[in-house]
Order: sequence, then C-alpha cells, then structure tokens
Amino acid sequence: MEAPWNGEKVNSFVRILAIVFIICGIFAFSSLVNALFETGEFGFSNLDFRMIIGMLAAPYCFLLFLKVAVTGYAPKSWVPWE
Repeated sequence: MEAPWNGEKVNSFVRILAIVFIICGIFAFSSLVNALFETGEFGFSNLDFRMIIGMLAAPYCFLLFLKVAVTGYAPKSWVPWE
C-alpha cells in the first residue's frame, strides 16, 4: 500500500516544522525520562494508557519527521526507513 504523498518534495516551511517537531519531541521524551528517574519508580505501573501509547508511537513519529527534515522529501511508504 503506497502512501498518498509518495516521495514528493516538501517546501522549506514543512522542513522547518519537522525540525520544530523533532526538537519538541526530544525535549518531551527527555523530560519524561528525567521525571521517571527522579521519582525512582521507573515502571509502567505509574503511567496511564495515553502515556504508554505516546511512548510507543514516539519513535515512529520521530523517524518520520527526521526523514522529512533531513532529506526534504516525504517518505515513499508508510514506513519511513524504506
């Protein structure tokens, strides 16, 4: 199944937006990990369902936006590293 954007070139606004999303994602993930280590209770028992889904989806979104920011092209498939 092909993605609807299929490798189209993106303009500079979209690349800048992807860079902003990457920076925000790094900041949010590092803040979450820092907060979990400060409390000393690192486990899924103190996380709610939305946080777990967010942590599982974060690497996919990070790779997707990173590919757009670095290459300047939208990914050719739903899996950004193909």
